[in-house]
Amino acid sequence: MARIFITGSADGLGHLTAKALIREGHQVVLHARNAVRGKQALSKVPGAEDVLAADLSSIEETKALASKAN
Repeated sequence: MARIFITGSADGLGHLTAKALIREGHQVVLHARNAVRGKQALSKVPGAEDVLAADLSSIEETKALASKAN
């Protein structure tokens, strides 16, 4: 199985995708815009490995996120 990083997984399609991939046995790392939404995402997606927070509208936060997700 794969380790998968999903942006925008606090809600919507990213959230649904994360749950489906976990059910299939993949290791999933979630993404949220900030720490509060990250905690919410982890509570709504049991089995997620971790959550990384960054606002992707900020190039600096996006670069930092990329290095953490690596």
